[in-house]
Amino acid sequence: MNSEARINIRKANPADAGAIARVHVDTRRTSYAGILTDENLADFSYADSEQIWNEALKKDQPATSMLVAETQEAEVIGFALGIPEREGSQVYRGEIVAIYVLDQYQRLGVGRRLFSAVAQHFLRHGIDSMLLWVFKDNHPARRVYESMGGAYLDQKTVTISGTDLVMVSYGWKDIAHLVTA
Repeated sequence: MNSEARINIRKANPADAGAIARVHVDTRRTSYAGILTDENLADFSYADSEQIWNEALKKDQPATSMLVAETQEAEVIGFALGIPEREGSQVYRGEIVAIYVLDQYQRLGVGRRLFSAVAQHFLRHGIDSMLLWVFKDNHPARRVYESMGGAYLDQKTVTISGTDLVMVSYGWKDIAHLVTA
Protein backbone atom coordinates (compact mmCIF):
# COMPACT_ATOMS: atom_id res chain seq x y z
CA MET A 1 0.00 0.00 0.00
CA ASN A 2 1.34 3.42 -0.91
CA SER A 3 -0.05 5.07 2.19
CA GLU A 4 1.53 8.49 1.72
CA ALA A 5 -0.64 9.33 -1.29
CA ARG A 6 -3.77 8.08 0.45
CA ILE A 7 -3.31 9.68 3.85
CA ASN A 8 -4.71 13.13 4.58
CA ILE A 9 -3.27 15.34 7.32
CA ARG A 10 -5.74 17.86 8.73
CA LYS A 11 -6.48 19.94 11.78
CA ALA A 12 -8.24 17.92 14.48
CA ASN A 13 -11.67 18.96 15.70
CA PRO A 14 -13.69 18.04 18.80
CA ALA A 15 -15.50 15.26 16.92
CA ASP A 16 -12.12 13.48 16.55
CA ALA A 17 -11.62 12.94 20.31
CA GLY A 18 -12.83 9.32 20.30
CA ALA A 19 -10.74 8.36 17.28
CA ILE A 20 -7.66 10.10 18.70
CA ALA A 21 -8.21 8.24 21.98
CA ARG A 22 -8.30 4.92 20.13
CA VAL A 23 -5.00 5.69 18.36
CA HIS A 24 -3.47 6.97 21.60
CA VAL A 25 -4.33 3.87 23.64
CA ASP A 26 -3.61 1.30 20.91
CA THR A 27 -0.28 2.88 19.95
CA ARG A 28 0.76 3.34 23.54
CA ARG A 29 0.14 -0.37 24.15
CA THR A 30 2.21 -1.49 21.16
CA SER A 31 4.99 1.13 21.28
CA TYR A 32 5.51 1.17 25.04
CA ALA A 33 5.29 -2.57 25.74
CA GLY A 34 8.42 -3.40 27.72
CA ILE A 35 8.91 0.28 28.63
CA LEU A 36 5.80 0.95 30.72
CA THR A 37 4.50 -1.71 33.10
CA ASP A 38 1.79 -4.07 31.88
CA GLU A 39 -0.45 -2.67 34.61
CA ASN A 40 0.07 0.90 33.41
CA LEU A 41 -0.64 -0.08 29.82
CA ALA A 42 -3.80 -1.94 30.81
CA ASP A 43 -5.05 0.83 33.12
CA PHE A 44 -4.92 3.54 30.43
CA SER A 45 -8.43 3.30 28.99
CA TYR A 46 -10.15 4.63 25.90
CA ALA A 47 -12.53 6.62 28.14
CA ASP A 48 -9.63 8.23 30.06
CA SER A 49 -7.86 9.14 26.85
CA GLU A 50 -11.03 10.46 25.21
CA GLN A 51 -11.61 12.75 28.19
CA ILE A 52 -8.05 14.11 27.85
CA TRP A 53 -8.51 14.81 24.14
CA ASN A 54 -12.01 16.26 24.56
CA GLU A 55 -10.54 18.87 26.92
CA ALA A 56 -7.52 19.54 24.71
CA LEU A 57 -9.63 20.05 21.60
CA LYS A 58 -11.89 22.59 23.33
CA LYS A 59 -9.00 25.00 23.91
CA ASP A 60 -8.41 27.70 21.32
CA GLN A 61 -4.70 28.39 21.34
CA PRO A 62 -3.41 29.67 18.00
CA ALA A 63 0.19 28.47 18.39
CA THR A 64 -1.01 24.95 19.32
CA SER A 65 -1.25 22.43 16.52
CA MET A 66 -3.47 19.34 16.92
CA LEU A 67 -3.43 17.33 13.72
CA VAL A 68 -4.78 13.96 12.62
CA ALA A 69 -3.75 11.62 9.84
CA GLU A 70 -6.66 9.83 8.22
CA THR A 71 -7.25 7.35 5.44
CA GLN A 72 -9.39 8.07 2.39
CA GLU A 73 -12.20 6.39 4.33
CA ALA A 74 -11.78 9.05 7.07
CA GLU A 75 -10.34 6.58 9.60
CA VAL A 76 -7.99 8.40 11.98
CA ILE A 77 -4.73 6.44 12.06
CA GLY A 78 -2.42 8.94 13.74
CA PHE A 79 -2.19 12.30 15.41
CA ALA A 80 0.30 14.89 16.60
CA LEU A 81 0.16 17.71 19.13
CA GLY A 82 2.58 20.61 19.03
CA ILE A 83 2.57 23.43 21.59
CA PRO A 84 4.80 26.33 22.61
CA GLU A 85 7.69 24.86 24.63
CA ARG A 86 6.64 24.37 28.27
CA GLU A 87 9.82 24.89 30.30
CA GLY A 88 10.98 28.29 29.08
CA SER A 89 13.78 27.32 26.71
CA GLN A 90 15.21 30.35 24.92
CA VAL A 91 16.53 28.17 22.09
CA TYR A 92 13.70 25.70 21.42
CA ARG A 93 10.40 27.56 21.18
CA GLY A 94 8.01 24.77 20.11
CA GLU A 95 7.45 21.29 21.50
CA ILE A 96 5.89 18.17 20.08
CA VAL A 97 4.21 16.60 23.08
CA ALA A 98 2.49 13.74 21.26
CA ILE A 99 2.94 11.96 17.97
CA TYR A 100 1.28 8.58 17.58
CA VAL A 101 0.65 6.41 14.53
CA LEU A 102 -1.12 3.04 14.61
CA ASP A 103 1.34 0.17 14.37
CA GLN A 104 0.17 -1.03 10.94
CA TYR A 105 0.78 2.47 9.48
CA GLN A 106 4.22 2.98 11.00
CA ARG A 107 7.28 2.97 8.72
CA LEU A 108 5.16 4.31 5.85
CA GLY A 109 5.93 8.03 6.21
CA VAL A 110 2.77 8.97 8.13
CA GLY A 111 4.65 10.08 11.26
CA ARG A 112 7.08 12.13 9.20
CA ARG A 113 4.17 13.89 7.48
CA LEU A 114 2.58 14.68 10.84
CA PHE A 115 5.96 15.92 12.10
CA SER A 116 6.36 18.12 9.03
CA ALA A 117 2.83 19.52 9.40
CA VAL A 118 3.50 20.50 13.03
CA ALA A 119 6.74 22.21 11.94
CA GLN A 120 4.83 24.07 9.22
CA HIS A 121 2.23 25.23 11.76
CA PHE A 122 4.95 26.43 14.12
CA LEU A 123 6.64 28.40 11.36
CA ARG A 124 3.33 30.12 10.50
CA HIS A 125 3.17 31.23 14.14
CA GLY A 126 6.73 32.54 14.34
CA ILE A 127 8.18 29.48 16.06
CA ASP A 128 11.30 28.37 14.19
CA SER A 129 12.74 25.72 16.52
CA MET A 130 11.36 22.81 18.51
CA LEU A 131 12.11 19.89 20.75
CA LEU A 132 10.45 16.75 21.99
CA TRP A 133 10.85 14.22 24.78
CA VAL A 134 10.84 10.47 24.21
CA PHE A 135 11.37 7.46 26.44
CA LYS A 136 15.07 6.57 26.41
CA ASP A 137 14.19 2.93 25.72
CA ASN A 138 11.94 3.78 22.75
CA HIS A 139 14.74 3.05 20.28
CA PRO A 140 12.61 2.98 17.10
CA ALA A 141 11.29 6.50 17.73
CA ARG A 142 14.74 7.75 18.72
CA ARG A 143 16.20 6.43 15.43
CA VAL A 144 13.52 8.31 13.49
CA TYR A 145 14.21 11.58 15.31
CA GLU A 146 17.95 11.17 14.80
CA SER A 147 17.43 10.42 11.08
CA MET A 148 15.44 13.67 10.85
CA GLY A 149 18.38 15.64 12.22
CA GLY A 150 17.30 15.87 15.84
CA ALA A 151 20.18 16.72 18.16
CA TYR A 152 20.30 14.94 21.50
CA LEU A 153 19.77 17.59 24.20
CA ASP A 154 19.15 16.25 27.67
CA GLN A 155 17.55 13.59 29.82
CA LYS A 156 15.26 13.56 32.83
CA THR A 157 13.57 10.99 35.02
CA VAL A 158 9.78 10.86 35.24
CA THR A 159 7.70 8.72 37.54
CA ILE A 160 4.73 6.92 36.00
CA SER A 161 2.59 4.81 38.31
CA GLY A 162 5.44 4.51 40.79
CA THR A 163 8.05 3.52 38.19
CA ASP A 164 10.97 5.81 37.38
CA LEU A 165 11.62 6.10 33.64
CA VAL A 166 14.27 8.05 31.77
CA MET A 167 13.23 10.37 28.97
CA VAL A 168 15.59 12.05 26.52
CA SER A 169 15.04 15.14 24.43
CA TYR A 170 15.88 15.95 20.84
CA GLY A 171 15.91 19.41 19.35
CA TRP A 172 15.88 21.17 16.01
CA LYS A 173 17.24 24.74 16.05
CA ASP A 174 15.89 25.45 12.56
CA ILE A 175 12.75 23.57 11.57
CA ALA A 176 12.33 25.04 8.10
CA HIS A 177 14.05 22.03 6.52
CA LEU A 178 11.49 19.70 8.16
CA VAL A 179 8.62 21.12 6.12
CA THR A 180 7.86 19.04 3.06
CA ALA A 181 5.71 19.96 0.11
